[in-house]
Amino acid sequence: MKNLKTSLVMVVLLIPLYLVFTMLNGSAAQADSDNHESAEHMALESSPDHEALETKVPSGKLAEVRAFKNLVASDEKSLSEAKAIYGGKGTCFNCHGEKGMGDGELASSFDPKPRNFTIPVWQKVRTDGEIFWIITNGTESGMPPFGDMLSDEEKWGLVNYIRELGKTGGVANKSN
Repeated sequence: MKNLKTSLVMVVLLIPLYLVFTMLNGSAAQADSDNHESAEHMALESSPDHEALETKVPSGKLAEVRAFKNLVASDEKSLSEAKAIYGGKGTCFNCHGEKGMGDGELASSFDPKPRNFTIPVWQKVRTDGEIFWIITNGTESGMPPFGDMLSDEEKWGLVNYIRELGKTGGVANKSN
């Protein structure tokens, strides 16, 4: 009888403790997997430019934003127009620099510094949708939103131009 009571007490105490432990451990694991996406996160963590590579899109929107598709062709005409926006009404060059290296005249006033679009791993891990979303909504670290200032076509053109800056490490050759 004493063994039965001891067994019941153990079951009554251990099962709830086990369930609480499992729930807490599962929540921590889920939160960790939400914040650290396997291959992408490992690439970012191992990069010396880790801080510059982190996405600025809120994690709750990331899957949706990554699915956005750029419908603007990356051709001589659209790149030329986007270059004019980058250096004109978009004022991108003021922070990101003429060649997209994050070294514009205003760059030193930001912490963290503006994006360097010429970092190959950044170009590889960021989707067009993420770049479009940032141009539209801005970031908490200083990038203003251009959602009302630029049309969707102009923003997608800028995405293409930013991609060209990454390919050439500077001003896109075919849009000069």
